[in-house]
Amino acid sequence: MFFASIFLVACNTLHEPPLFEVKNYDPLLSKTDNGWFYNNRPFNGYMIQVEKDGRVVYKLPIINGKEEGIAVGYYNTGEKLLERLFTNGEKQGIFKQWWPNGNLRYLFNYNHDKYNGKQIVFFHFGKVQEEKNYNNGMEEGVQRIWDSSGNLISNYIVKNNKSYGSLSAKDCMPVAR
Repeated sequence: MFFASIFLVACNTLHEPPLFEVKNYDPLLSKTDNGWFYNNRPFNGYMIQVEKDGRVVYKLPIINGKEEGIAVGYYNTGEKLLERLFTNGEKQGIFKQWWPNGNLRYLFNYNHDKYNGKQIVFFHFGKVQEEKNYNNGMEEGVQRIWDSSGNLISNYIVKNNKSYGSLSAKDCMPVAR
């Protein structure tokens, strides 16, 4: 049991970046197609974005030059803006973003850096604005959009890359008088 506990602690710490924080404008920090580098070496730590008063408004964990872990962002006023999980440099799992009033703005699902599953967009007052479904980055299944009064304005299904149903409730032809 003792060895299992040490193993679990050791494994968990491998996925935590060192407490080294580098501001996004540090000239030694660079982002390339091959990942994040600090002084021309793969970066390990947190890339942070700070305001003039020193408040951290974005914190991105990076291990061996790749985004790894939960990135968090905050509005200038301190409210949470976003939370996104990265695995091996790719967006993975649930991405949440909030309006400044604390209501959800986006609730997206990712798998290997692509939309996968239900993607929901909310109005600032909390009602659902869009509900779309994706499979491996492509729209698939029921897609719906509502106006701010709750009226369904778009309702269609995507199957085999083809759309079926009402894509928009707005008239596309002018009405003659």
